[in-house]
Amino acid sequence: MQEQPRKKDKIGLAVMIVLIILLFPILVINLTLIIKGSMNSDMPPDIFGIAPLAVTSGSMEGERSGSFNKGALIFVKLLDEDGKNALTEGDVITFKSADIFITHRIVSVSRNESGQAVSFVTQGDANAATDGAIPVGNVVGKCVGSAAGLGEFAIFLQTPVGILVFVGIPVLLYIVYDVLRIFLYNRRVKEDKSKDKKLMEKDAEIERLRALVERQESAAEPSEEGFEKDQKG
Repeated sequence: MQEQPRKKDKIGLAVMIVLIILLFPILVINLTLIIKGSMNSDMPPDIFGIAPLAVTSGSMEGERSGSFNKGALIFVKLLDEDGKNALTEGDVITFKSADIFITHRIVSVSRNESGQAVSFVTQGDANAATDGAIPVGNVVGKCVGSAAGLGEFAIFLQTPVGILVFVGIPVLLYIVYDVLRIFLYNRRVKEDKSKDKKLMEKDAEIERLRALVERQESAAEPSEEGFEKDQKG
């Protein structure tokens, strides 16, 4: 009788583990990006030095290596001064312009007499004109990869509705499930105790009836002394 509830408990535990594995990293990443983004608006928020950025324009659409479409999620490796100095023509970089981050390809590099990079001229693969000279101090990193279609999803995840749908609702559902599981478990325990009590009462009644029958049988049998007197008479 208890095998089915145990199977349900195992299924529930498996669902809980899957939810934790899928949702906990999303929650941690979202919170990290939101906190870092609010603390330093001059740099894109990153996870272990990699900043995920959603692409909101089609300026880098094309067939070249490193191109990506609107709606993609790109991964930008943040660079220090040595990393910026190592950038060359053809690299896709992210730089800050006004209050936004732009990711375009380097078409030329200006260096000083010592060979240090001073500025970069960039251009979107789908654009007809260059962006002009970008000071090296405005560069934040180099694009090292992209995932098509995930940008819009990433943006949605950071909205209140996205957090509610992909974090809040699953957590709420698990809480409801856990409360129901505890309720059903307690009810099952009470039912088992009730069954045990009834069985004990039945056993006690059986023992009482058995003792009563034995006493009646004992009273109906003549004693040995009475039997001898009857024989002598």
